[in-house]
Amino acid sequence: MESHNHICRGHFDARFTLKGATATYAPDRTFDTEHVRIEIGVDMGREKITGRCKTTVRAIAEGAREMVFDAVNFDVKEVRWNGRRVKHVYAAGKLSVTASSALPAGKRADIEVVYEVTRPKLGFHFIKPDSRYPGRPTQVWTQGEDEYARYWFPCHDAPHERTTTEVIATVPTGFTAVSNGKLLKTANNRGKRTTTFHYRQDIPHAVYLVTLTVGRFTELKDKWRKTPVLYYCEKGREEDTLRAFGKTPRMMEFFSKFTGVDYPYAKYSQVAAADFIYGGMENTSATTQTDTALLDKRAAIDHTGSDELAAHELAHQWFGDYLTCKDWSHAWLNESFATYFDALFKRNDRGQDEFLYQIRGNAEAYFAEDREHYRRPISTKVYKRPSDLFDRHLYEKGSVVLHMLHQLLGEAAFRKAIRTYIRRNRAQVVETLDLINAIEDTTGWNPRKFFDQWIFGAGHPEIKIRMWWDAARKEVNLRVLQTQAVTPETGLFWLETEFLFLTARGEQRFPVEIDKKSHLFKFKMESEPMMAVFDPNHRLLAKVDFPRSEELLAVQLFKDANPLGRIDAAHALAKTGNRNHVSLLRQVLYNDAFWGVRVEAAMALGSTKLEEASMVLIHALEVVEHPKVRRALYAALRNFKTERVGSEIERHFSREESYFAEAEGIRSLAALHHPRYPEILRSALKQESWNDIFRISALEGFAASRSREWIPLIHEYTRAGRNQRTRMAAIRGLASYDPVPTAVQDRLIELTNDPFLLVRISAVRALQQVGDERALPALRKLTKGDLDGRLMRMAEEAVEKLSKGVEDEKKKG
Repeated sequence: MESHNHICRGHFDARFTLKGATATYAPDRTFDTEHVRIEIGVDMGREKITGRCKTTVRAIAEGAREMVFDAVNFDVKEVRWNGRRVKHVYAAGKLSVTASSALPAGKRADIEVVYEVTRPKLGFHFIKPDSRYPGRPTQVWTQGEDEYARYWFPCHDAPHERTTTEVIATVPTGFTAVSNGKLLKTANNRGKRTTTFHYRQDIPHAVYLVTLTVGRFTELKDKWRKTPVLYYCEKGREEDTLRAFGKTPRMMEFFSKFTGVDYPYAKYSQVAAADFIYGGMENTSATTQTDTALLDKRAAIDHTGSDELAAHELAHQWFGDYLTCKDWSHAWLNESFATYFDALFKRNDRGQDEFLYQIRGNAEAYFAEDREHYRRPISTKVYKRPSDLFDRHLYEKGSVVLHMLHQLLGEAAFRKAIRTYIRRNRAQVVETLDLINAIEDTTGWNPRKFFDQWIFGAGHPEIKIRMWWDAARKEVNLRVLQTQAVTPETGLFWLETEFLFLTARGEQRFPVEIDKKSHLFKFKMESEPMMAVFDPNHRLLAKVDFPRSEELLAVQLFKDANPLGRIDAAHALAKTGNRNHVSLLRQVLYNDAFWGVRVEAAMALGSTKLEEASMVLIHALEVVEHPKVRRALYAALRNFKTERVGSEIERHFSREESYFAEAEGIRSLAALHHPRYPEILRSALKQESWNDIFRISALEGFAASRSREWIPLIHEYTRAGRNQRTRMAAIRGLASYDPVPTAVQDRLIELTNDPFLLVRISAVRALQQVGDERALPALRKLTKGDLDGRLMRMAEEAVEKLSKGVEDEKKKG
């Protein structure tokens, strides 16, 4: 496709394309997989699986006779082709099976592999209690994305291979197994003390979406229309599970209506898994969720992240499962869509303001990655391993790009295009061209320019605007410049937007098209505007520099109908340092209709560091009730290092209804060096709380105090036996000290071998931040072998950074 041409010339940000990254394409196939039947026995004690996998294939090429399976660390016992034993070659994670004679194109065959896997390296995870974690449940869960299905059953492990599947799992009696599709049968074997669960998924799906979870689960039953909706959790977590996932039927109804395609599968289940290494995974009809998403009654007061997680994974049932990216370069068709559609559900559930605030947060997450890490096209074939692509560009930037597309097309046309895209490609693989064609065919608009700059190009526009009023001509003049550096990967952007002005006669809007380095726009109006806003609907993913008078900003603070405009005005007014604006921000903090604007007003007040602002924030602790705004009050007060601020925080924080507001107060007391902060933080370390949030806030508080006396205490909380999230917080805290003591450096290196993946990732990130070359041998060990792709990439980045530092020092010497 022509849109890829500029990418294939090799213009890439070297920070993204690490050494060894090349253009990557979907693998060739001699056969098409039509059905996979996996009979699997799970030995929880020995952490072993015994499998019999029968794969029905159809010859694609004329005269095909060899089928190559991905299968890593298998003990292959037997291979049969149409029931007859055949020779096979197994080496380097590939199982090659050759038929006795060539097959004509279209001919089907059954290939059966009998095998065992003991302690799988990836893809199939045994979770069990041990001496450090005696309360941990016994569970099994799989994780196939991106290319980890090959670690537990033989398959063509690429997203373009779609197949129907059966999973027949035999587990110890008392355990429940959950897999894709419909549960056909459950059978007990009293003699062997086992139970066998037989599932069948009749709509073809990618093999990375095949799942098996096992645990002593409680099954909670719900339904959407006539479709069963099931939740699985450990006993005692039933109410927490319903609080986290109870909106699922409403989500199913919303997505079905919006897409015009009803939820297509026989059931939908969500399993709360212990020590899960992602937030959630959208396995077809059977999502695995982290059990940290479950909500106790207090957490549910103001935590909405579980709604977003549930909506995101459910949206994947359409975008990623029903339609699957043809290869990983088009993974944005999975992840950007799921991220945007979870925001669309929020719009339906909580309103437009909440939706826009989430989109703004997504944009800021992308901007941070672009600024601090690297820049890349959303869709690129150049990467080292697929997991490299699962970043803020793929999730957050892509969601904002879809929001821009939505705004450009309008509500009706966007829905029509999405419905056409899904209906045309249902139960198939897709690439970006399929979406482009659906848009063009349903709307008549050619979106290729848009896709070239936003999907196949990189970066974003940086807009500089200067405005002046020509009283003689009664004319507003606006000089608009694109100031971003023009590179082979980031060019000048074509943008459609508008300016909004408020005058004594009311609101006026002027559409503009920006496609050059510089534009001068002139707009006639009866009088000088009282408010001037660029891109008033906030649909552009752009950095905008548009200074305006304090009078214009003050009007915008109250008159802008869009909450993001009011937020921008609040921060702009705070930057002026004008004490008179404290009273304006106070009004917004107390009275704005949307809590997000009130949060930002609190933060804006804090950024002024004016005494008057601190008094407003202190008073707000007495009268403001919204828990999310109260969080912001404590955070904003950290800017004022006075005795009164500390005493007021101490007076209020422990009475908070919200976990998160109380935790923010704890952090603030330490950052302010409140005289009693060590005592208060030590008390917090003793408190049990949802996901250990109080201990985490205490450790973050000790680190924020920058007092080196707390290093041994923080160090202690990196040890196994502590809550895993708390351990990661302790690692982050240790890395924030500069310089880091040798004992801490040694501990971080030791943690690169920790059994829990996310702790290892945290340790690698910390070592990169610390920047000590002594870590290089440990980090290099993590750049090869059967390891999670995220860990390997982070280790490679750390090695590159630390090695460069060593080379620079040599040059200086």
